[in-house]
Amino acid sequence: MNRPLLLRRTWTIRSRVLLLLLAPLLPLVGMWAFSTTLSVSAAGNLLDAQTSAENGALPAGAVAYNLERERKLSTQLLGGDTSAAGALRDQRSSTDKQVAKLRQLAEGEDLRDAASPVALQKIGEMLTALDSLPTARASVDTARYTRVQAVNAYTAIIEKAFAVFATAIEVDDHTLARASTTTATINEARDLFSLEDALISGVLAAGGTYAPSERGMIVQAIGAQRQLYEVGTRSLLPEDAETYQEIITSEAYARIRAAEDKITESAGNRLPGIDRKQWETDVTAVNLALSHLEDQIAGRAIEAATPAATRIILRLLIAGLLGLLLIIGLVLLSIRIARSIIRRIRELRAEALDVAERKLPDVVNRLRRGEEVDVDAEAPPLTHADDELGQLDGAFADMQRTAIAAAVQEAHLRAGLNQVFLNLGRRSQVLVHRQLSLLDAMERRVTDPQDLEELYRIDHLGTRLRRHSEDLVILAGAVPGRGWRNPVPLHDVLRSAVSEVEEYTRITVVSLPEMALVGRAVSDVVHLLAELLENATAFSPRDTHVQLSGQMVPNGFAVEIEDRGVGLPQEAIDEANARLADPPDFDPAHSSRLGLFVVARLAARHGIKVTLRASPYGGITAVALLPRELVVEERPAQGELTVARPQFAMAALPSGGDTPKAAAAVAAEQTPALHPSGSSVPPPALLDEATAEQPMIAVPAGEPVGRAAITAVQPVAGPHQLSPEGLPMRQRQASLAPQLRVQNAGEEQPARTSRPPEASRTMLSSLQAGTNRGRAEAAQQATLEGSEEQE
Repeated sequence: MNRPLLLRRTWTIRSRVLLLLLAPLLPLVGMWAFSTTLSVSAAGNLLDAQTSAENGALPAGAVAYNLERERKLSTQLLGGDTSAAGALRDQRSSTDKQVAKLRQLAEGEDLRDAASPVALQKIGEMLTALDSLPTARASVDTARYTRVQAVNAYTAIIEKAFAVFATAIEVDDHTLARASTTTATINEARDLFSLEDALISGVLAAGGTYAPSERGMIVQAIGAQRQLYEVGTRSLLPEDAETYQEIITSEAYARIRAAEDKITESAGNRLPGIDRKQWETDVTAVNLALSHLEDQIAGRAIEAATPAATRIILRLLIAGLLGLLLIIGLVLLSIRIARSIIRRIRELRAEALDVAERKLPDVVNRLRRGEEVDVDAEAPPLTHADDELGQLDGAFADMQRTAIAAAVQEAHLRAGLNQVFLNLGRRSQVLVHRQLSLLDAMERRVTDPQDLEELYRIDHLGTRLRRHSEDLVILAGAVPGRGWRNPVPLHDVLRSAVSEVEEYTRITVVSLPEMALVGRAVSDVVHLLAELLENATAFSPRDTHVQLSGQMVPNGFAVEIEDRGVGLPQEAIDEANARLADPPDFDPAHSSRLGLFVVARLAARHGIKVTLRASPYGGITAVALLPRELVVEERPAQGELTVARPQFAMAALPSGGDTPKAAAAVAAEQTPALHPSGSSVPPPALLDEATAEQPMIAVPAGEPVGRAAITAVQPVAGPHQLSPEGLPMRQRQASLAPQLRVQNAGEEQPARTSRPPEASRTMLSSLQAGTNRGRAEAAQQATLEGSEEQE
């Protein structure tokens, strides 16, 4: 069964209310708008035509009238009548005044708003043509023009003026349009009469002899002006037609007509007998009368535009007022019917906005903070009626409850997932720590160089595996277990980060200032820099180096990592910087960017600002700005310095399990950029003869030795110890900073062995090289200080 359109259930309440309001109003508003548009357009057209005529057509006609007089005086001067020079100067001055007035009106806003685009174009063409007037005048004064050339020059400008007159007055009113056309036709006829007078006056001034083509131009002007007068006067109003009849029946016009007949009937190169003085008198009188007739016709047309526009506006007001009253009545009637529906819709909208903008975001934020949320308390059922709006109210309450329940369920799921990550990470950490402890013990027992090298590689992999285990802890929102109480030198922190990277041999560490990092941030900064270094080596060719440098800046300590890899588009760099500045929640869908997420989390924890930018080499430069509160001055050790063992927050071990003897510290072995070596594993520094005699562990007097307090290891230096096969022998933790070394308290120190000849030779060579380098640096420093004193 087909229901009527208005009764279909697919129509909403809002649609029905809108239809109730618009159905009776749309036709009425359409009719009212149509009639109003027509009336406004017609009235505006009349008013614009009046403005265009007063500011465009009439000033252009005045310029044309003055140019006609100047044209006649110019032909007389070129014909040899020197007495016309004074009158020509006066006439030029009058013409210039009219031209200036026209230019001023053309630049006004009134004309530009009222005139049509065609009229504005014609006015622009006339002003451009007037720019050639000074040239024409100079040619007349120097007699470079003939009379025909002078006439043509002035006529070209006058024709532009009549084009303005013809286009400036364009109206939709039939009576006014006919009057405008008549005025333009009579103006053009009078201009031809003026052209005829100019040519004949020039011939009379020259003694009555025609110049070449002058007679033909005069005959054409006579025929054309007679035809235009005949056409233009057919539509004159009775009073205007009467004025025209008075002009053409006058004696002066009769004598002019007789002279024109003689010219057209005669032949030869001389003007037939015409009295110059009589001709001048008759032409002046007739031309003045015709000009008055033009002004009378144009003025009457312009004056008629205002009453016509007034009548149109009056009709517009009456029709508009009636239509407006009808619309107001319908609106008032509709408002009474729809007020209750609209009020209920607004109330429901306010409740919905309150839930969407305040309640629901507040619930989500509380869930993210780990607070418990009661779904029934946060989404109580809303009271509603039994109509459509009531059903909508109930549906919205159900939707709110479902949304909050889904948020609670997602929060529980996320918490459980984080706990899984944390448990996996802690368990992995325990296993890695055990592995490193076992490797430590094996490395002390093994003496074969090849076996040591393999153990070192496994040790390096274990260090990297520890970092990846800490990633899971960071994903879970917890803090990794490693930590130091005392500051650690920054160069050791950076070397430790390098040691956790797979391709550490490609990383070049630039010399760093003597600064230290506070102990609480050492683990996270090492992890952060290791992630950035891993990314730099992974996305750059294997035959390139990654440069790691740092320096103090006004806002802290800046660590810069620059690779020469493939780089990233600027959009990807901007997106990564946004994630680094505001770490988002971890999304498994973006697991490929796990390192970026870990860096962002660690940077936010300590207020570190990490920024990526394009490298000049085509790769990426990562800058990590450590805040000033994390960086302290590195103080040299005085006497015997006691430092704490790195603290690890371990997960629960199985009952009866063995704990590692010492958790592995951050691996910070020398990189090839600092100490070149032919081995694929970074070799540590070895003890020499002088340092080997000193105790490796110094314990303050009176302090017990045990597992809770671990003393610092004194720095060692010297040439590498070599095996009989010529391979370097590893000294455990010799390359680490004092604050990063860990030594088992009860472990006995190995006895000194005799040094092979190769080791002695290497030691002496290293000693000599170090001495020479120290002397060179001292001499360079003295030179710089002497230069500063001279300045």
